[in-house]
Amino acid sequence: MLTKKLKLLLPVFIILLSARGLAQSSLGDPVLYEDFGFGTNYTPIGPPLGSKYTTMQAGGNGGRCPNPGAYLILNSSANCYGDTFKTINFDHSGTNPFGYLMMVNGDDKPVVYYTNTIDAGVFCAGAKYQFAAYLNNINTGMPRPDGYVDADVRFTVKTSKGAILADYVTGPLDPNESFAQYHVDFVAPNDGSDVIITLSNNALTGTVGNDFAMDDITVKAYGPVIDAGIGSTTGPTTIPQCLDDGPKKYILKSFPHNYTTPQYQWQSNFNKNGWVNMPGKTGANLPLDNEFLNPVVGKYQYRVGVLSAPGVSLNCQTFSLPITIDVVKNPSFKLPEITSVCKGEILSIHADGGTEFHWTYPDGRTSDAHFLDVSTSASKSDEGVYKVVISQDGCSYLTQTQVVVGEPLVIKVDDAAPVICEGQAVQLGVSGGTTYKWTPSMGLDHDDIPNPMANPKVNTEYNVLISNGSCTKQRTVTVTVLKLPVANAGPDRTMKEEEPITLHGTVAGTNVNYFWTPTDYMDNPTSLTPQINPPDNITYTLHVQSPDNCGIVSDEMEVRVFKKLTVPSTFTPNGDGINDTWRIDKLITYPESVLTIYTRDGHEVFRTIGDARQWTGIYQGKSLPSGVYYYVIDLKNDLPKRAGWVMLLR
Repeated sequence: MLTKKLKLLLPVFIILLSARGLAQSSLGDPVLYEDFGFGTNYTPIGPPLGSKYTTMQAGGNGGRCPNPGAYLILNSSANCYGDTFKTINFDHSGTNPFGYLMMVNGDDKPVVYYTNTIDAGVFCAGAKYQFAAYLNNINTGMPRPDGYVDADVRFTVKTSKGAILADYVTGPLDPNESFAQYHVDFVAPNDGSDVIITLSNNALTGTVGNDFAMDDITVKAYGPVIDAGIGSTTGPTTIPQCLDDGPKKYILKSFPHNYTTPQYQWQSNFNKNGWVNMPGKTGANLPLDNEFLNPVVGKYQYRVGVLSAPGVSLNCQTFSLPITIDVVKNPSFKLPEITSVCKGEILSIHADGGTEFHWTYPDGRTSDAHFLDVSTSASKSDEGVYKVVISQDGCSYLTQTQVVVGEPLVIKVDDAAPVICEGQAVQLGVSGGTTYKWTPSMGLDHDDIPNPMANPKVNTEYNVLISNGSCTKQRTVTVTVLKLPVANAGPDRTMKEEEPITLHGTVAGTNVNYFWTPTDYMDNPTSLTPQINPPDNITYTLHVQSPDNCGIVSDEMEVRVFKKLTVPSTFTPNGDGINDTWRIDKLITYPESVLTIYTRDGHEVFRTIGDARQWTGIYQGKSLPSGVYYYVIDLKNDLPKRAGWVMLLR
């Protein structure tokens, strides 16, 4: 592990102190802050830095792993090089769940990992500043062959005119540590030059390793320690205020070391929404007389900013560490006024709503258990008042319960699992107590008697609390509701003679049986989808019955059968009594049909509806000559038309 170290540099203006870890002094707000941005989710690769900020190339192997000698800006990495790289699923600061960091797959080249130029106007000439970054060696479980090196990073600060202000080398980063902050201090130049900060490779001899992650690069004003606390400069810096403890007043006190004419400005920050100046609060002490008279729950933070003298630029301002007053709710869990238990049963009292519990028994004994196990076989000696102080976040609440041990109950349940048909009611029954309470009350005529009538619409589990005043037990009665049978034979159907169709019946109900009648011309009368092929119109009935005596129902559907037509091709209307009329067999089964006969030139010579009359070859009282005539049969009922010809012979 690295320790603080002094490094004497040749130019007299170089800051002497360089270190790893937090500075033992006060820092200002950053004049430079590089956190590499953030994404909108765990899409790991962020935008590259560009040549202005690094001499490395961005590039990844498999998306989340930087190529050798390259870097990636990312917020998630896994399975990198067989898990020899640490898995990182968020950036160092954790302020944004999708924040990016810079991951470097290093080599032995003298590259610049990151550099930036800071305008001279943001500095106070001659003031102290700190250049810092969080670094993490990402090699874990990595074999260490010849040529292996751990990452080693050089911090350099110089002016735009080339003067070196500070130079610091971290030394090999420990692979067993997580992110650690490294920093170097410098004095801002007096000649108006810009300041250039650089993080570069100092591991120039190895051929394997030199891999690390980097985040949160900052440059901040750096000054003497500012002591600040509640009540005194060495008082606490964090305290809770319990919401139910009433109004509070505080005084925050500060003392800046090694300032001759300090100028003060107090700032506040509620729930990490950002620091803001408090108007008029410019003294060494900050009285809080009204802020906590009626506060809301949240974290109230305060800090004092100090300048070395009035009129000095705010860029030189440094701040004390934050003072936090955490307003939290008191625990609010309440024990029941009475805790009843039956003699001989387990007596256990449960409390919740906090992180610490302090119980007091009726006889004065105490316990710090979360749940108080009083007895495995309760007796009258266990009766009395049990108190518990519940604490969380420094706030507490006292609650208590009176334990009453009653005589055992002898419970009888008439039927724990009654079964009814939908729409029916059943009487529930328990005994053994003096008071009863059923839940849920839905479907019950009463919920506070031992034998209510239950008429639920669905399967329902009823719980009943049975008490004799001091002993309470629970029993359960589950009512099963059988659904009534429902039959649906489907819509009426039509079919052509000798062309089978399938029926489509549906049923509902609990455990129902079903069948069709009649069974004539049906392949399977116990199927909901039987195939039928009746020769004539017929009505089928679907019957559905409950084997549990919940009824039987039925539904009918009609099947209309359109007969197959046979059309004669010739007839001889010559009066000999043989084949004197042209008649289409079974046309009578199509009473809405229209038969029309035409001559070759399309002149209509005969029309009939259904089988009302037959054609005899007569038109307007005269015999038509022998020849070919054409017919059209419109069968209606959404059936296709039929057409053809017939030969009339004399």
